[in-house]
Amino acid sequence: MKLSDSELKHLEELAKLKLEGESRQKLRIQLSRIIDFVRKLQEVDTSGYEARAYVGRFKPYLRPDEPEECLPRDKVLEESPDTEKGQFRVPPIIETE
Repeated sequence: MKLSDSELKHLEELAKLKLEGESRQKLRIQLSRIIDFVRKLQEVDTSGYEARAYVGRFKPYLRPDEPEECLPRDKVLEESPDTEKGQFRVPPIIETE
């Protein structure tokens, strides 16, 4: 299935990407191949197989979830590249006008 120009533009907007020329065409081809592959997978008859959260014969060992003592706040903040008023300071990720 070939991805339409409007579909690709919509994906660019969702991913906050601006592609042009050869990069845009290359992405269109790659995404089209991925969509075709997923469609083939959807055609596979999986009846007779039960759903699993893991692959293989054996269930993975999971340790018990037990509360432990936390690290001291000051020690954790010492390791941070930037702090302000006892909190982590990170660059903004949402653009504002």
